[in-house]
Amino acid sequence: MTTTQFNKERLDYLLALFSMSKNDLLAILNQDRKKALSLSDIYSDEIKLSLLKKIDEIFHKGLSFYLDFTPVDGNHNTKVFFRKSSFQTILSMEDKRLVDSFESLKCLLDGYRTLTDTLTCQYQLHSSFSIEQDPKKVADQVRNTLMPQKHIKDHREFLKALIAKLADINVYVFEFVETWNKREKATIDGFYIDPNVIVLKRQSSYKREIFTLAHEIGHYLLGVEDVDALDMSKVEKSRIYNKVERWCSDFAFYLIAGEAVNQLDKFTYYSEDVNIAIDELSKSTHISRMAWYTRLAYNKIVPLRRHKGIIRELEEEQAEKLKAKKEKLQLKSSHARNPKPIVSPLYLETMQYAFYNGLVSEASFCEQLKISPSQIEKFL
Repeated sequence: MTTTQFNKERLDYLLALFSMSKNDLLAILNQDRKKALSLSDIYSDEIKLSLLKKIDEIFHKGLSFYLDFTPVDGNHNTKVFFRKSSFQTILSMEDKRLVDSFESLKCLLDGYRTLTDTLTCQYQLHSSFSIEQDPKKVADQVRNTLMPQKHIKDHREFLKALIAKLADINVYVFEFVETWNKREKATIDGFYIDPNVIVLKRQSSYKREIFTLAHEIGHYLLGVEDVDALDMSKVEKSRIYNKVERWCSDFAFYLIAGEAVNQLDKFTYYSEDVNIAIDELSKSTHISRMAWYTRLAYNKIVPLRRHKGIIRELEEEQAEKLKAKKEKLQLKSSHARNPKPIVSPLYLETMQYAFYNGLVSEASFCEQLKISPSQIEKFL
């Protein structure tokens, strides 16, 4: 049976990064095994290659990571899981892998920028504000810098334009896409990693994704890292009294709504006129009905009991639409292509620099951007 030596320090590094003990690792590896493994099976002079592959199924770093005997980066400040011990949401293993993968990607891109003399450490607006400031006033102050200048009705096109505006101020926005049949799914909607990385999950609703992006922009402006599972239907106390999350959600709402938010000022109590107004506001903005109702619940215009009933109806409506969409995808699954994430102009530019300077091959360029070799000319 094939065995190999590996860098045990790198495994220890991953255990620390993912907040796992050696016994935690053993427990995962011993699931569904008749003969239990022991630590000596892992931490001996050599390890079975099949076992090393099983370990990598947990961390997703690639076998070359463990076979590399160069010292692992000892600067723990380079990783968010070392810098921050708790987050807004409880992270699953898939969530942690996802965060680590994008953080590693950012380090790679910084390396490309350094080698091509294009690295910039100027982060406009980063950490420029505090939660003591009025989020509406902050939204008004940064709107011209962050928001697309022209009116865009299509939600996907608006999202792309917003990502492009952030690229202009040196902020990477990465979108990840999960296929309907993926076994382990992320539970998070987005996260911000200091100083200039925002990651978004592709949603069934682009309005929700736009709101998530705006929320993470709030984290960028405050300079506060976090990983979020946003739920615009909730008005629970933890959301209201978590000052950073509340500030970022308020900021996101005001940033996207713009002057449309002023149409809420005429309402002092809930009535059928509120329903009519929200229907119109949802059609004319990139904010969902759910988010508008939740905003009015925050403002104590829509009673909480009534808000719960409305949200339940909206969730049932969304569930029916999502079910129909999944059934349609399943029927097409044998011929359908995997959906492609939106590519930030800043990400594309960085990869172009790397390609032109011989740092990446054509194959690596296509793999990173998830494009076919036949499409490469469109991206160069």
